[in-house]
Amino acid sequence: MDKAGKIQRYRRKDYTQVVQFPVEIIGRDGKVRRYSFEESIRLYQRRIASADLRYQDRDLIHAEKQHCLQRIDQLRRSFFSHFGWPALQLVDDEALGPQALSAEVAAFLRRCLAYVEIDPESFAFSHLDTTEHYRVYFVQPPAMAEPTDQVNDGHFLLYVFAFDASGTCSTREAFFELIKVMDSVKLAHVGALEALVAFFHTHDCGLVLTGTGKVRQRAPKAHEIEDLEMSWPGEPAEPDPIEQAMRLLSRGRFEPALERFTAGYTRHHYRRIAYLGAAVVADLLGEDNEMETATVMGCRYFPKDPALLYHHAVNLARQGKFAAARRRLEEIEEWPRGVSAVRLLKAICLLLQFEHFSGRQALKLASSGSFSSDPHLGRAARWVRIQLWARDALIVGCIAVSVLGGWMILTRGAWPWAGLGLVALLSIRAVMLAWARQLRVAICGPAEVRLRLSSSSILSESQPMERLQ
Repeated sequence: MDKAGKIQRYRRKDYTQVVQFPVEIIGRDGKVRRYSFEESIRLYQRRIASADLRYQDRDLIHAEKQHCLQRIDQLRRSFFSHFGWPALQLVDDEALGPQALSAEVAAFLRRCLAYVEIDPESFAFSHLDTTEHYRVYFVQPPAMAEPTDQVNDGHFLLYVFAFDASGTCSTREAFFELIKVMDSVKLAHVGALEALVAFFHTHDCGLVLTGTGKVRQRAPKAHEIEDLEMSWPGEPAEPDPIEQAMRLLSRGRFEPALERFTAGYTRHHYRRIAYLGAAVVADLLGEDNEMETATVMGCRYFPKDPALLYHHAVNLARQGKFAAARRRLEEIEEWPRGVSAVRLLKAICLLLQFEHFSGRQALKLASSGSFSSDPHLGRAARWVRIQLWARDALIVGCIAVSVLGGWMILTRGAWPWAGLGLVALLSIRAVMLAWARQLRVAICGPAEVRLRLSSSSILSESQPMERLQ
C-alpha cells in the first residue's frame, strides 16, 4: 500500500468504541490475537518506540505514532468504563497533562489489593499532595468490626508518576529513586512508618503503593509475579527482564518470554542479548512482525553483529524477500560458529530463486559443516537435501519416460507413446514448481510447518558487548 493509502487508512479508524477485554487486535500479518489490558497497552507502546525504525517517511511515522496514542487512550477509557470506579476519576482530574492514568491506577489497585482480600472499590481515595515529580493519594481501607490479618489499623499511599514517553526524564529517575528508598524500609518497624508494598511501571507512567501501620499481605507466588508484571518488596528495584525471559524459556513459556526480551531492549537499547532472544523466540512462534522489529532495531545498534544480521536475513526470507536476505547475508564478515547456518540459508534462498546450480553448491558446503550447537539447523539441512534428491529422482523418471517414448516411436512406430512422452516432459516443470512451493511453505508458511532456522544456542553464549551500557 502506498503512502497516501496508509495515511487514509489511519484516518478511517474509529477510536470512540468501548472495547471488551481481552481485546482482539489484528496484527500486521492479518492474524487476530487476544490481549489483556496490560498486554494491549505494551503492544501499542512498542509500536510507538519502533515506528522510526519501521518507516522511513516522516508523515507515516507521525501517523503511526498518533494512531497508537489514540488506541492507548481508547483502551484506557474502555478499561476504566468496565473496571474503574468514580473515586479514581480524581487521578485524571488532578493531572497536568493529557495522560488518562485512572485506568492504570484501577488495574494496579485491583491487582495488588487483591492480596488483602478486600474489594478495592470500598477503599476511600483522596488526593494528598503534589510534588515536582509525582502526585500522592491517600487510600484508606474500609472500617471493619474486627481487624483482619491483612489490614490492621493501617492505610496505603499511592504515588503516581507521569513519564515522558520517550528518552530519559527526571520523573522516571525519581520513580526508581523512591523505590530504592522505600525498599530499604523494613516492615518489622512498627508505627506510622511507610513501607513499600508493590510497584508497577510502563513507558509513560509509574505507580508505587506503600503501606503505613500494620499492613500485611500474603506473599504472591512466583507465577503470579510474572503474570501481574508487578514487583514486590525484597526484589531488585528494577527486575532484569532478560533474567526473567531466560527463566520463562526454561519452563517453555515462550509468549511471556518474548514479552520480557522485548521489554529488555525497549528499556535499554544496548542489550544485544535482548534483541537476539526476541528474534529467536519470535521466529519460533511465527511472530514475523516482532522478529522484524527486534532485528531491525538490533542491527541499528549493532550494525556489524553477525548473529543479528543472520536473524534479520531469516526474517526477510520468512517474508519471501530472498534477494534481500542474500544481500543481508553478504554483510556478515566473520562468524566462525555460524558459517554453516549462513550457507544453509543462502542455499535455500538460491533454490527458491531457481538458481539451482549455485544453490546446490551452497547446500553442499552447508552440509559439510557442523550443526552440533544447533541440531535443528542440521535437521533442516537434511530435509532440504532429501527433498532435493526426491525432486531429482522424479525429474530423472520423467526424462526416462520421455526418452522411452521417443525410442518406441522411432523403432516401432508406436505413436501412442508420443502422448506419454509429452506428458512426462510437461511433468518436469510441474515437479519443479511443486517442489519450490513445498520449500517455500517450509520457509514462509505457518509456524507449525516451518523449518527452524534461528540459532537458539546464541542465547547461552557469553556476550561481551552486553557491557556497552
